[in-house]
Amino acid sequence: MVAFTKRLGILLVTLPISLSSSFVPTRRTNVVVERRHPIFSTKTDNAIQTDADLSQMTVVALKDRLRQLNLPLSGRKDDLVKRLLDNSDQQPPQPDTHEPKQEEAARSSEKKEDDDSTIYNNLTVPALKERLRELGLSVGGRKADLIERLLESNDNTHTEHEAEKEDEIEIEASDDDLTHPDLSSDDDDENSNDTDRSESSTRRARRKKFWKTQEVRELIKQNDQSAIMKAEEMITQLERLAAETGDDEYLPGPIQYTTLIEAYSHGGTVDAAQRAEKVINRLLSSVDNKDANPTTQMLNAIIGAYASTGTEESSAEQATAILEKMEYIKDFGDGTVKPSVHSFAMTINAWSNVGSETAAHNAEEILKRLLEDYDEALEQDTEYAKELKPNNVVFNSVIDAWARSGSNSAGEKAESILLRMEALSKIKIYDVRPDTITFNTCIKAWCNSGHPDAPLKAEGLLRKLETNPQYPKQRGGMLIVRPNRLSFNTVINSWAKSRKPKSAVYAENLLIRMIKSYQSDPFSTVKPDVITFSSVLNALAKSKATGFKAEKCKSVLNSMITLYEDDGSSDTKPNVICYNTVLNACAFSARGGPDERRKALSVAVETFNELRRGQFGLSPDAVSYGNMLKCCANLMPPGSYRTKMASQLFTSCCNDGLVGGMCLDEIRRCLPPREFMQLLAKCGCSKPLNQGRMAHSVQLSQLPRAFTKNVKAGDLKDRQRDSYAPKKTKNIVRGRKQKEHPVLRRPGLLIEQSWMSGKDV
Repeated sequence: MVAFTKRLGILLVTLPISLSSSFVPTRRTNVVVERRHPIFSTKTDNAIQTDADLSQMTVVALKDRLRQLNLPLSGRKDDLVKRLLDNSDQQPPQPDTHEPKQEEAARSSEKKEDDDSTIYNNLTVPALKERLRELGLSVGGRKADLIERLLESNDNTHTEHEAEKEDEIEIEASDDDLTHPDLSSDDDDENSNDTDRSESSTRRARRKKFWKTQEVRELIKQNDQSAIMKAEEMITQLERLAAETGDDEYLPGPIQYTTLIEAYSHGGTVDAAQRAEKVINRLLSSVDNKDANPTTQMLNAIIGAYASTGTEESSAEQATAILEKMEYIKDFGDGTVKPSVHSFAMTINAWSNVGSETAAHNAEEILKRLLEDYDEALEQDTEYAKELKPNNVVFNSVIDAWARSGSNSAGEKAESILLRMEALSKIKIYDVRPDTITFNTCIKAWCNSGHPDAPLKAEGLLRKLETNPQYPKQRGGMLIVRPNRLSFNTVINSWAKSRKPKSAVYAENLLIRMIKSYQSDPFSTVKPDVITFSSVLNALAKSKATGFKAEKCKSVLNSMITLYEDDGSSDTKPNVICYNTVLNACAFSARGGPDERRKALSVAVETFNELRRGQFGLSPDAVSYGNMLKCCANLMPPGSYRTKMASQLFTSCCNDGLVGGMCLDEIRRCLPPREFMQLLAKCGCSKPLNQGRMAHSVQLSQLPRAFTKNVKAGDLKDRQRDSYAPKKTKNIVRGRKQKEHPVLRRPGLLIEQSWMSGKDV
């Protein structure tokens, strides 16, 4: 019985810490220790406890005293002090004979509690609340309240575990005393003590690594720039702890190194990706830490880092080299690292970002390697075949590589991959079937190819998509593919860029189909937005074969306004670009007859006045004034009426601080040179007139700052026409160069194609 009591006392001191199911660090609370604070001295039975003495103690010391008295530990410091004062007549239990070990355990408990508090203080409030939800606790209050709640939960959880441990120890000890009394010896006690210490040290190391990793992952989720620095500090600190304590449990493992590489991959730079690769090379050549060998997840993170660095071809080559290294380790290594379908998808994505025809070919070659490896794995290793199973993401990435290549054959290549996906969808061993993204990317490939019939080919795919094709799912059922807004917008934009005679008509017909589909089907996904209307307006404004295009553009704008007023959605709210496009269409209606020019001018005045009234919170910008002055120059004959209207517009433009390059260019077309100089002086810029300068010599940068203060940087560029600039010297008379005076074009009607001045839109 003496041996049992001795062993029980040792076990109570060295009992290992139990972890809760949510892996929350706990504190040692099983050791009953008497604190040597003066007010808790056991020299006299009538110790007097005062409020001042208790207030000087820490929360940890107060809780220890409450534990000795078997009192609750919850509440703030004031509540703990009050609880001790109310129970001051109770005496703490007498310490046992193992006082040195108990004091050591108490100091360890204090240090552990400080460590827990430090860890919790380093976590963000959302992380603390997530931990509380896992424990089923309340998440209200400030950060200090959340931390205190977690610490109390640790105390309660640990107390329950310790009670269970003590019951088990008593049962085991009593059985040993009854059946094997001769087996209790000092050697057994020492071995048990050493085992407990080892287990406690292992748990402490794992807990340290866990919280360090969690801290870095929180920074990665928040896209914090300090994530890389924190991850490097984590690896350095863990390696230093392992060296200082001689415990290999502190060495970073695969999880820690994977977190470090993920932090590098979120850096988005080539340097970060190269540093991640150096980590892998160091692990491959290291023999000290065998538990931190490179894993598939680590190498995938490096490929992702190279894929996110931009459009450099060298980054895609590095990603391919990592993929080849994984294949080499799979074939000639221990087989622990094997490329997955995710590895192939990220490598293809790296080539897709390059945006060249060669990169698209390389992406397609990697897809072929994946299919070959998958067929081989089906015959040799069915478990590994599940990790290699191709999916839509891989095929869509290859199609996107062709869409970005700009090759003339991009549309044909993309559509051939689409047909291959449709064929593979009928084979059960492949989990591949086209979806809306596949069709949209193929349409994009045709639109970017520069093929003469690209808009027709793209619209053909759109019509096929409108039939809602169906493909069998892997687990039964059918996948119904439907078009969305992006499908129509891509084709409309393709028609807007086309120079075919009836491109604007095709774009307008697509818009009408979208509006009808949206109004007839309440669950339609093809509701037109501001991009749809802007593309159609742009197509009409640039069209050379469309008559009365100013009125058609105004009709499209009115349809947009009506749709916005019906549902109030911000997707269809008109912006200033839509109004400027209508003004631009009016300005380039000069090819028509007098009736068309008259109606175009009327539409321009009405549209500009709507902007001036601030409809939908809009106001004219520098392009609006420039387009309106262009309407005056193109649609109105020279005379006093045009001079008066242009002068009023330019004066208003100066007062609004919106004189841009196009505005200065067009006012010189509307007014004779002398009247232009007088108008500048009237607006507050008399220096050019006083200096006797020519109208064409006035530069935008020489105007007062008040004239241009509200102009965007892109509209400040001088857009002077060649007719207003002095021509180069070419005649030589008696060895001297003579300058030719600029030939000023007489103001009048200007016939100019819309596509020649796309910047005006």
